[in-house]
Parts: sequence; structure tokens; C-alpha cells
Amino acid sequence: MGTGRVARELSGRRVRFSLQTRILLVVLVCVVVPLLLMGAYLLEQTEAVLGAKARETVANHLHRRADALDAWVQERMREASSWSGSFIVYEGVESLQRPGGDDARDRQDITGYLEFVLGHYQVYESLFVVDLAGRVLASTRDEELDPWALDLLRKPMPEGTVSPLRRSGRLSRPTMLVLHEIRPRGEKGLEAVGARDGKVIGYFVGRIDLDALEGQLRGSSGEIEPDFWLLDEKGRILIEKGRLAEEPGTKPFPAGLPEAGARLEPREASLPDLGPTVYGLRELAEPLRGYLVATVPASGAYRPLEESRSRLVKAGIPAVLVIFALAFVLARGMLRPILLLSEGAQRVSAGDLDVHLPVRGRDELADLTSAFNDMARRVRESRDELAQAASALARTNDQLEAAKERFRAQAITDALTGLFNRRHFEDTLDEQIERASAEGWPLSLLLLDLDHFKQYNDRWGHTEGDSELRRVAALVQRTVRSTDIAFRYGGEELAVLLPSCGKDQAVGVAEKVRQAVGSGTQRPSRFGARTTVSVGVATFPEDGRVARGLVDTADAALYQAKALGRDRVVAAGGPSGDGPSHEERATG
Repeated sequence: MGTGRVARELSGRRVRFSLQTRILLVVLVCVVVPLLLMGAYLLEQTEAVLGAKARETVANHLHRRADALDAWVQERMREASSWSGSFIVYEGVESLQRPGGDDARDRQDITGYLEFVLGHYQVYESLFVVDLAGRVLASTRDEELDPWALDLLRKPMPEGTVSPLRRSGRLSRPTMLVLHEIRPRGEKGLEAVGARDGKVIGYFVGRIDLDALEGQLRGSSGEIEPDFWLLDEKGRILIEKGRLAEEPGTKPFPAGLPEAGARLEPREASLPDLGPTVYGLRELAEPLRGYLVATVPASGAYRPLEESRSRLVKAGIPAVLVIFALAFVLARGMLRPILLLSEGAQRVSAGDLDVHLPVRGRDELADLTSAFNDMARRVRESRDELAQAASALARTNDQLEAAKERFRAQAITDALTGLFNRRHFEDTLDEQIERASAEGWPLSLLLLDLDHFKQYNDRWGHTEGDSELRRVAALVQRTVRSTDIAFRYGGEELAVLLPSCGKDQAVGVAEKVRQAVGSGTQRPSRFGARTTVSVGVATFPEDGRVARGLVDTADAALYQAKALGRDRVVAAGGPSGDGPSHEERATG
């Protein structure tokens, strides 16, 4: 199959593979998108309806609850008006103000009447009667008016009044009072007792039970039941969600008050501490002089919407998944041969060449599959050939590395003695001097020369001379320290570098080497003595600060050892080894 044909078929494979994506996109556009758009439209309409319903509900509840609260307050004022006009109350107060009256009996009569009334009306905490100065004349319990309540007595109240919800300093808690003047009403009985002038002679006071007031603002169970708030004239919270505020009259309502003349229509807003809320306000008439507020959390108002969304998600997602699954299965069945080719190509690109795809039918896809199998086979064969070539190359590289190491060792090693050669000595000496200088260590150098070695070669031959030189080199290598480095310096001369070794210690090492060479098994020299060595010792830095100077100093010490009779150790600028006596050399 030609290259052009393969390229055309691979291009066709990419187009056919994208067809599966196109099928899924068509399903998405034609089925899923319209469903989602329709669901979103229905949810939007539902949200609008629920919002209108919530605002209408707030308005209705607010209207009914405000009317009920106003009626409740008016009922309290009518009760105070009725009780303040009682004959017992009027007669008792008037009698207490006349000199010479029976005060104890009068107070007992008024108190008995008040307790009787309080027993039938649970709306009040207590009932009491005060004079014009605000002093308590009779009460159902120990009572006393706060200064702010005394201020109310100075204002005319022909029809009675209800105090604002204020904090009582004596009770240390909020309270609310209903007050009414005690005066004659033109009735026959009152005229008979001399109250024809109709002047105010005292005040009837009822302390309202705030639980009863909370009950007027407490919600009841219902589909959407608002929470009710009672505000004072400045918009500060008195009762919050049907419960008495912890500090009435100190905290403003989160939404604030509307501007003067603005319509008090229910609205929806995100309020501090409340979040999204539907709320409405209504101004209260006298005597409450404040505002009634109804609030509904948006989560409660739009609960059906959230439930609808939840149902839509629960039903819609599985439906969409089913549609996509069906579309995927159908598209995969139609495009399965191309998918197999795609998977095979991915395996080949990942390095898996053991791929053979089944060939079905006699169409173009079958030809493409056969061409793919042939290509995979050829690539597999090429891979095996490359692997064999790489293995051979690796072996060659290993051999080259081994040869390189051998050549390197040969380049720095003396072939006869196995010690390092002179070239390596020069390189190593420079490195050791540089290291010793940087780290402050001493460095000693031994130069050794075999005594009368030329005569040894002349007598025994160069072969024996080489053997003797190897023996001496081996003895030197065994005698020095493991950290010391031995070299063949040239001919019968050897050199030893002793890192971190001072001159005295180096002289000791040189003496051990001299004794080891002289005491080993060997042939006698021309003079009948054994093979011996002379050693010169020099130490860095006192005997030389550079390599050439150190070598020259050690060489000078070596020549001094030979001049002194050989077979001895001489240190540059210091004491020398004693060497053997004349008798020892003669018998050696």
C-alpha cells in the first residue's frame, strides 16, 4: 500500500473519529439543550409566581395582624376606661384624699376590687391606682412608677393611653403600661358624692403582661407564615420575630425605615443577619406610635421552587445520562472499526508493537486494517533489529571503557615494578602540594636509590637486575603506609610521597624501608654484600614550597647519603639514619 493511500486513510480515520463527537453534539443540541432551556424557563416563571405570592402573603398577614394588634390595644384602653370609672375606685381615691378618712379601709376596698378584676383578666401583670403625684394608693402587688411613667401623667389623657415599651429600672426589665384618668363622668352616683367639677383625682394603671403582647405577634402554622417585629417610632426593635428583644429600643431594624411619603409595599432584599428576605412594614396609629414589620425568609417563600429544582435535577440528570449513553452506544457501534484502529494506533504510539487487529469484511476499512497490521509488523521487526544493534553497541562501549581503564592504568604505571611512573609522580606531587598547602598538612618525599645497582646488572645480568628491582619495589610498597604513594622515579630510583607526615615520622618510614630491603632474600653484590638502598628525605614546606624545589632537596639528601657510604637515610637539613656498621656490611 502506497504512502499517499495510507495518509489519505489516516486522514479519513480522523474525520470518522470526530463523527462520534458530532453525533453526541447533535444529541446535545437537539434534545438536551431544549429540555434544559424549557426547565429553566419554567423555574423562572415559578420563581416570579412564588415571589408575587410571598409579597401578597406578607401584605395580607401584615394588614390582618396590624388590625388585630390595634384592636387588642383599644380593648386594653376600654378596659382601663371602664375600671377607672368604677364607683369603688373613684370613691376610694376621693376618700383617701379627704382628711379624716379611713385610709386603711379605703385601700383595702380598692385593692380587693383590683384583685377581683385581675383574676378575670390574665392580660395584666398587676393593676394599681396612683394619685396625681404618681404615688401608689393601692395595688395588687408592690408597685412604683418609673420616672418616664411619671412624665406620662403630666400629659392629658382623656381617653387613656398606652405607654411605649420601655425598660423599668425598678423591675430591671422591659414593661408596658396602660393608663387612664380617674374623674367623675356625670353619672348620678358620682354627683351625689360631690364630684361635680369633673377634675382628675388620680390615675388607673395596668401593667400589661408582655407574654400576652408577644402572643399577638407570634406566628401560627401555615404554608407561608411571616415573623412579626414591633418597632418604635425611630425604627428600633422592640419585639423581634414575636419575641421580646433582649434590649428593646437599642438595635435598628436591618432594612431601616422608608422615606416619608414612600409606599410601604412588601419587597424582597438581602438584609444583614437575615439574608434574602421578603418583608413589609406598616405604620401603627395612636397610641402605639411605631411600625409593625412582617418578614419571610426567601428560603421559605421559595421552598417549592427549590423542591422543583431538586426534582428537576434528580429526574433530569438521569434522563440526560440515559440519552447520552444511548447516543454513545449507537455511535460506537457505527464507528467500532475506526475505534479499533484508533486504539491500535494509540498502543503503537505508546510503544506496544504486539498489535494485530481483526480484519472483517472486504471494504476500505478492511484494507486499512490490513495495512495497519502490516505496518505494525514491520515496525516490530525494525524494533528487534534496533534492539540487537543497541545490545551490540552497549557491549562495544563496555569493551571500550575497559580498554580505556587499562590504557589509563598503563599510562600511569611502570610496567616493570607495578609502581606508578614518573609522569604520574609529577602530577601527583603537584596535587599533594596544593592540598597540603590548602589544609596546612606536612608532606614528605622519599627518594630511594639501589646501591651499586650497575655492578649488580653487570654481574648477574639485566634479567636478574629487573627481578631485584621488582623485589625492592614490592618491599617498599608493603613497608610504607596505606596512605603513602610509591613511584618508580627512573632507572633504579624510587620515590614515595607521604601525605600528612612530618620529617621525623618520614625518616622512621625510610629507615623501615632501608632495613626491609637489606634483610630480604637476595643475591650478593660484587663486593659480597646484600642489596641496599640509600634514601633522601625532604618535607614540605620547610624543604621546598614547590615541586621542583622539594625534589631537588630530597635528591641532594640522597646524594649526601651515598657520599656518606650508602645504605643509609639522610634527611634534608636534619639528622640521618645511622646505617649498618662496616662489620655488618662486610658480613652481609
